[in-house]
Amino acid sequence: MKKLFITLLLLLGVFSEAKILNGIAIVVNGEPITIAEIDAVQAQLHVSKKEAQNMLIENRLQKAAMKNITVTEEEIDERIALVAKQNNMSVQKMQEVIKGQNQSWNAFRDQMKVGIQKQKFFRSEIVKTISQPSEDELKFFYDNHPEQFSMPSSITVMEYSAASAEKIQTFLQNTNETGGINQTKKVFQGAELTPQLLAMISQTQIGALTPAFNNGSAFVTYMVLEKGVEQAKPFDQVKDAVTMAWKKEQQTEAIKKYFEKLKKNASIEMVRP
Repeated sequence: MKKLFITLLLLLGVFSEAKILNGIAIVVNGEPITIAEIDAVQAQLHVSKKEAQNMLIENRLQKAAMKNITVTEEEIDERIALVAKQNNMSVQKMQEVIKGQNQSWNAFRDQMKVGIQKQKFFRSEIVKTISQPSEDELKFFYDNHPEQFSMPSSITVMEYSAASAEKIQTFLQNTNETGGINQTKKVFQGAELTPQLLAMISQTQIGALTPAFNNGSAFVTYMVLEKGVEQAKPFDQVKDAVTMAWKKEQQTEAIKKYFEKLKKNASIEMVRP
């Protein structure tokens, strides 16, 4: 599953990897954001210039807010071991993969540290502002988001499996590379799908491939061929999913409000808009 955690590295490191090649575009509380950084974020995350600027401004504000959050070497080691386990490889093997991607292991550790800091920051500054939902709030959310709590009557897929993560990732990058790939057409009834698999397939368009995952015996990706008629699931059956979706929406709104407050109190100078 190399691609999964390499993507993770990209998301964690995108703000730190851009080199200061051009002039300063924005100054946030005395800290510069360069044109090169904005260009890098646009290219790597496929967002507009305005979105890249806002992301970098929030990044600077968050860095300042996180400056007193400590992360130990043991916490970093534990996080790295967890990422390695999730990708079915040893830490030593992961080091080899990182080096093979022309990345510094120390830089990787630094990115893990930032990721842990962000999680601690989120728990300490954002989560505490969100109260537990009432039954009425959950039912209101459920009634107003029916598409999130429905399932197709059936789903037809083409399963592609391989014995190694490398082979399945090669296939995802080029579907003509079928060496070592097994192919099987399957039809799932909606009730047969686990919540995780249902969520993955629901987010995948017809004719597209799901992300690769380890099903316990092989590395698998599905091409979605057909989805049956959507059927609403009773509230009592999906209450946990409704709660999670409600909290996610509340967290997104809380983060937005938090940064809006920070921006109001920050010194932000647009040198080169």
